Amino acid sequence: MPAGPPVGFLPLREAWEELATGLHVQRLALHLQEWREVVHHPPAVALFTEAAPAALGARPAQFDGSRSRALVEAAGLTAWTDLPRRYGTSEYASTLLAPAAEDTAALIIGQLTDAGVRDAVRAVTAAAAWWTGFFAALHHRGVHHLTLDPVTSAISVATLQRATRAVALGTAERVLRHQLHTEPVTEDVRLAYCRVITEGIVWESSIPALLEDLGELRLVDLVSTSLPWRGQYTKYAGGTGAGQVE
Repeated sequence: MPAGPPVGFLPLREAWEELATGLHVQRLALHLQEWREVVHHPPAVALFTEAAPAALGARPAQFDGSRSRALVEAAGLTAWTDLPRRYGTSEYASTLLAPAAEDTAALIIGQLTDAGVRDAVRAVTAAAAWWTGFFAALHHRGVHHLTLDPVTSAISVATLQRATRAVALGTAERVLRHQLHTEPVTEDVRLAYCRVITEGIVWESSIPALLEDLGELRLVDLVSTSLPWRGQYTKYAGGTGAGQVE
């Protein structure tokens, strides 16, 4: 029989997940002050005729049950949920991207009876809206994900809402997958996981077009590494250094 991975080593996919999450957190740290400047002094660029940067970065709803926090931590997403609470703005109600995350959570949760799992899914999907909004606020200062030329095209709120749904699906999938792999689960948790996978299959064909609509490197990396699809970790598998621009 083939030997399993050494004790303490992550399976390759989970290692790439950790790497992707670390990349997003690193980018937040690198660009936090720049983001704050954009939030407080919105630039005169096309995106912000539709959306104020502070609204894109509004602090997500808080879910603080001990079980839901444990599930989020077990899935490796503690920083994912904690940083939006720490740095999110409170000046605006998030009516732009949060509903897309909430709709995604509702679709996945269905008739789930486990309150801890429900809240964990809601927490990571709500955070997805914040992360999408954070990088969207810096979109005009970024570079194209293929050419690395400065971004010149506008991005619509509708595109960001699609991006939010994709990222929310990916983070919810991580929570539910971890549950299935590590704990005895009820049939409704299995069904929730099946809904995530089914939605991912539906999204598969539209991801390349969404990435082109986003254009900017940080947003593209956020979406492409969140949702399971055939190109999810192409950069990592090919040895390309994601984050090389920073």
